[in-house]
Amino acid sequence: MLDIRPFLSRDARPLEELARRLWPAAPHPGGLGWQLAIEDFTADNTIVAERDGALAGWAVVEGPNVLQRLATISLVGASDDPGAGAALLERVLERTGDAALELLVFEGDPVLRDLAEAAGFTLGDANVFGEWMGRAATEEEIRLPDGYLIRPVREGEEDARVECHRAAWKPSDLPWPGREFDPALNSRFSRERYDNTRASLLYDPELDLVVEAPDGSLAACCVVWWDAENRCSEIEPLGVVPAHRRRGLAVALALTACALTARRGGDRVYINTTPNESYPTPARTYATVDYAVADRGTALTRPAR
Repeated sequence: MLDIRPFLSRDARPLEELARRLWPAAPHPGGLGWQLAIEDFTADNTIVAERDGALAGWAVVEGPNVLQRLATISLVGASDDPGAGAALLERVLERTGDAALELLVFEGDPVLRDLAEAAGFTLGDANVFGEWMGRAATEEEIRLPDGYLIRPVREGEEDARVECHRAAWKPSDLPWPGREFDPALNSRFSRERYDNTRASLLYDPELDLVVEAPDGSLAACCVVWWDAENRCSEIEPLGVVPAHRRRGLAVALALTACALTARRGGDRVYINTTPNESYPTPARTYATVDYAVADRGTALTRPAR
C-alpha cells in the first residue's frame, strides 16, 4: 500500500537513511541531516511516500520567491520505487498548479527523468544543476595565521558554538554584492537546532570543527559529514566570523575536511556552494584550493500554464 502524506518530524531519520542508500540519486545524507536539523523541511513544503509503512521517497517544493522565478522541485525515490516517484510527482504538480517549474533530477535517476518528460518537462537552459563544489580527499598542509588552531568543538562549548555560527551567518555581514539587509536580522540557528544537528545520522563530534582564535574565542566553524558507506564527506555549513575573515580560515577548514576524510578512507569531499553572481566569494575562495563544480544531475523545466 502506498501513502502520500505531509512530512512529519518522525520522518527525519528514515529520510537520512534512504538518502544514504540511494546515493548519488539523492542528497548527501549529511547535508540532508543539516537541512532537517534547521527545519528546512516542513509539512507545508515537503511530502513523503510511504509504502507498507516504510519511507519510499519524498519531494520538496521551494519558491517561487524574490530570488527564484521558478518553483523548484526536488524529488527523491523514483529510482528505487517508480510507483512512489510517479505518485509524488503527480501530487506535487497538483499542488503547484500552473506555476513555472524546475525539477532537479539527481544523477542516477533515469526513472524520474522519464516521468518528468512525460509530464511536459524539457531540459532547462543550463541542463545540469551543480549544487556543490567537490575535491579529492587528500592529506594536506594546513596553514593558519599565528595563534589560530583548528580543533573539534569541546563539551561545554555548545552555546559558544551556536554564537559563532550566528555571527558568521548574520545576513548584513555576508558579502552579498549590491544587496542590503536589515542589521537586526540574524541567523535562524539556535541551541535547539544545534542539538538537532548533533542528533543527525552522520554527526560525529570529532568532525564538528571550530577555529580557535588567539584570544580563545571561536573564529570559524563547520560540520564535516563523513559517510563511510559512500566514502565521501559533505561540508555543511562553513562560516567565518566577520572580524576573522580574509585570513585563510575558510580554506584551512575546507582542506582539513579533505585530510580528515582521507584518513578515514574516503575519496571525495563536497562543499555546499556553487558559483553564484549574487554571492560569489565562497566559490571563488574554494576554487583556489581545487574545489570545482560537481554536477549533481539534470535540471528540467516546464513553463507556466
